[in-house]
Amino acid sequence: MENHPIKAIMDLSHLVRRATEQQMADLEISSVQSRVLGYLWWKAWKKEPAFQKELEAEFKIRRSSVCSVVQCLEKRGLLERRSVSTDARQKELVLTDEGMKIQSEVINRLEQMESKMNGWLTPEERSWWIRCINKMETGLKEAEYD
Repeated sequence: MENHPIKAIMDLSHLVRRATEQQMADLEISSVQSRVLGYLWWKAWKKEPAFQKELEAEFKIRRSSVCSVVQCLEKRGLLERRSVSTDARQKELVLTDEGMKIQSEVINRLEQMESKMNGWLTPEERSWWIRCINKMETGLKEAEYD
């Protein structure tokens, strides 16, 4: 793997996604749905409105995919689309009480997973790992791959 960092990163990403989905299976939400709930929870915590268009940019996914995820979460009663007084065409995305409850459980489970994963590395290894990730992310952005 030393000579193939992209493969190693992709393999690790796949394993983390699979582990996350296993942790959330009984909540019946996918990793993308979990991330959307998390984003909406964060925006609510900051007391900022959230809109569907933002999700496209935040998660680097197509409009149709965002629409599908939002519709699914709305159908399950985890979020609502609310009209905005300044623009009738825009709908603010707002977590319902049930959405907040699910997201709180997601946060708890992710913190447990992260704690477990952090336990596999020494503090120095974690610091080095984060520096490497940040350096690669910066390089990709500078190369205009984002």
